[in-house]
Amino acid sequence: MMSPMTWRLSIVIALAAVFPGSSGAQARPADSTRVSWTSVTYLTGGSVYLDAGTKAGLAEGARVEVVRGGLVIAELTVAYVSSNRSSCTIVRSSQSLAIGDSARFTAIVPRAATAGMASATPDASSASTPRTAPRSTGSLRGRIGARYFQTRYQSSVSSSVTQPALDVRIDGQQLGGTPLGLTIDVRANRTRRATQSSQNQAADTRVYQAAVHLDGTMGPGRITLGRQFATALSPVGLFDGVAADYTWRHTGAGLFAGSQPDAATFGYSSEIREYGAWFRLHNAPGEPGVWSLTTGAIGSYGRDAVNREFLYVQGLFVNRALSLYASQEVDYNRGWKAEAESTTTTPTATFATARLALGPDLSVHAGYDNRRSVRLYRDFLSPELEFDDSFRQGTWAGTQLSLAGHFMAGFDARTSRGGTSGASDSWTASAGLTRLTPIGAGIRLRATRYTGALLDGELRSASLEFQPGGRFRLDLNGGTRRDVRPLDGAAPTTLRWLGADFDVGIGRSVYLTLSTYQERGADGRMMQHFGSLSYRF
Repeated sequence: MMSPMTWRLSIVIALAAVFPGSSGAQARPADSTRVSWTSVTYLTGGSVYLDAGTKAGLAEGARVEVVRGGLVIAELTVAYVSSNRSSCTIVRSSQSLAIGDSARFTAIVPRAATAGMASATPDASSASTPRTAPRSTGSLRGRIGARYFQTRYQSSVSSSVTQPALDVRIDGQQLGGTPLGLTIDVRANRTRRATQSSQNQAADTRVYQAAVHLDGTMGPGRITLGRQFATALSPVGLFDGVAADYTWRHTGAGLFAGSQPDAATFGYSSEIREYGAWFRLHNAPGEPGVWSLTTGAIGSYGRDAVNREFLYVQGLFVNRALSLYASQEVDYNRGWKAEAESTTTTPTATFATARLALGPDLSVHAGYDNRRSVRLYRDFLSPELEFDDSFRQGTWAGTQLSLAGHFMAGFDARTSRGGTSGASDSWTASAGLTRLTPIGAGIRLRATRYTGALLDGELRSASLEFQPGGRFRLDLNGGTRRDVRPLDGAAPTTLRWLGADFDVGIGRSVYLTLSTYQERGADGRMMQHFGSLSYRF
């Protein structure tokens, strides 16, 4: 049974995937557009994480197409976006997505900035070219939103949590006609927890980004000062300090220095200092295929000792038939770490995935993941997402079939050797139909069987979606999970859940989201309700 606090509106920082940040509305008439490319860097449940953000001209609500073998296999909508990364929801897909898939979108670029930088900065059209792309001269864009969620947990001891929240995100480029810009992301909430015998409440305000930046007037560079996320070094996460990033036709480079915020309060702290530098080789814009190789060195230090020093390497290759993505961290051990590890270097956090298209409708894929933790931006954790997270570490392989752009079927086998599932094996079959009838109906089915030292069992889920005309989306979903514990001989436990999600855009600037969810298990019943209303300018 999930804890009532698994659906929190306080945001977790994504170390290996996506970072929440500033957002913007649709392009104003003064802006021009261009087609840009990025890549899928992580997948979980219904979320797809991309290696592009507002700097590349991507905004919340934007549509993204995933392309494989020259064919569009999925359409995404950007849900959350930071300066360098974004999280998307799947609108429709004819095949299962994979890390390394190419994605294209219409980037928003101010005409004045495009004309002024044309001679110095080539157009960003590759997945591996992070690009500073101001969206309008002297303008502020962003979002003001209000959210409310309620969780009720009914068991032998009932409890509830309510949390109203406000968030403000602002992104400014070329303010007053100067090279200066800013990024602000502030979120505040008031949480009330109640049980049968007590209740308490607490207010919390967190600053996730508060930075000013100076864009290069004579070249493709940017200097950023304040609370920010590392541009090309995803393991770093959030820091307070200064960073300089540059991108040229075939290369890119950058460095940063700062300190980690307090982990509990997100206030400023000088306890852990961080320094790093990176270098990237990549394909030039317009060249066939997409490839990049990024390497970096990061060090973090406490007041009296080394916290961590490590190297980071990331590679990407995508063409019509093959996509490869891999990342590796290697720790350098000295001082107390050398004594603990008994070796100078320790390979850590390995991730690799590959996909091969055997034809226009059939592909095979495989991967390996031993990362100890992957913290992602998400407000809600369903039993299905929780299950997939517990089996994340390990090796997997599978195949995917799609027909006529409407039907898909797949099979995956996975061997897990880490995480909460322990040593286990699982097999998953899935099928789906999309874009049926004028109301845009679709259905997805999944069945997973798993065996291991700690758990045996099965998971089944289904979802039904309607998206008539693209103006709103209604999703109905549910499933069951049955666990047997071979070691303790306890009776099998069954968890059932049902949910509904509704999203609608009102005009061009107002967005409404409503969601309800409940689950029943051996420990009781949990109900959650969520609503948000945001205005984007």
